[in-house]
Amino acid sequence: MEHRPPKETAAEGKELVSIDASFEPLVPKFLTNRKKEVVAMQEALTAQDFETVRKVAHGMKGAGGSYGFDRITDMAAVVEQAAKAGDASTIECHLPLLGSYLDRVTVVYD
Repeated sequence: MEHRPPKETAAEGKELVSIDASFEPLVPKFLTNRKKEVVAMQEALTAQDFETVRKVAHGMKGAGGSYGFDRITDMAAVVEQAAKAGDASTIECHLPLLGSYLDRVTVVYD
């Protein structure tokens, strides 16, 4: 399975990600679940529950790579490390970016 780097299309503000066609039936639910996890991390951050943020981000980091969403993996890794350090400001900065990415990503199946 070949992973190409995501490309941002300037005209639409979308991020294109090429995913193996065998994942096509799974991707919509995968993305919906990641969006729910962003909300869960935001709620945990509001409660200063860094351990929950860390756990959710860690799981998202692994899931992103498994499905070929390298950008999700990279962004979740930043959130995970910030949660380990108790760095709320970094998490507050990166969670909206992650949520925005999930809203903009467009999947192309190989």
